[in-house]
Amino acid sequence: MASKKEILGLIRILITQKFETPQDAFHFFDKNKDGYLTKKELKKLVKDARVNSLISGVVAGKMIEGLDKDKNKKFDWQEFKAAVDSLIKEGLKEEKKSK
Repeated sequence: MASKKEILGLIRILITQKFETPQDAFHFFDKNKDGYLTKKELKKLVKDARVNSLISGVVAGKMIEGLDKDKNKKFDWQEFKAAVDSLIKEGLKEEKKSK
């Protein structure tokens, strides 16, 4: 099973390589266009990041649990942006370490 660090790395790669901006990624996965990413929509994001489909639901649930600031069990744009900014910042740290 992939570690938390590996999973977050896969998600970071998906968002930074497949989309021009994090906002493009948010809108792509917000299938019903309600301005929120639900657990089901986050599960799709996680699967698209090539995280094992057996754990994608658990990962999506943990993402909401850990990063949902207003505790409404959904990600709005601000929460998603904060999470992506954190992922990108962590990725930059990892790159510096490996050099």
